[in-house]
Amino acid sequence: MNLNTLQAFRHGLYACLQRAADALFNTADALLSQTPGQSFAQLSLSPFFERGWPSLYEAFQDGRIATDQLEELFATFAPKPSPGEAMLLGLDSSSIARPLSPTAADRTAVHMSNLPPDCTLTLYHKFNRESKGAR
Repeated sequence: MNLNTLQAFRHGLYACLQRAADALFNTADALLSQTPGQSFAQLSLSPFFERGWPSLYEAFQDGRIATDQLEELFATFAPKPSPGEAMLLGLDSSSIARPLSPTAADRTAVHMSNLPPDCTLTLYHKFNRESKGAR
């Protein structure tokens, strides 16, 4: 990938951020560059996060992302297969346990075979997204 491609991707990414764009963009830079940041305090101290720590809260509370536009951006910049080769896509279908969030509307009951027999059913947020690949 050359620098012009990276710059075009970053401009496209910024265009997908509808509200609190600067804060979200700086947060993405910090998360991708500063792996030890495991809390807002640590993340706000990253040299890649150029804003004050309240901007992290702004990013997650007020930020809005145009997800359809973001998917198109990812599809545009995804590596294309060579002629005659099939494209291999990965799909992630993850569950995040949230047993103490009774008001979450999208929470579902999921059977988990790796739990003890008396508690094989737990409450989760289920994530699985369709991914648009290159054609």
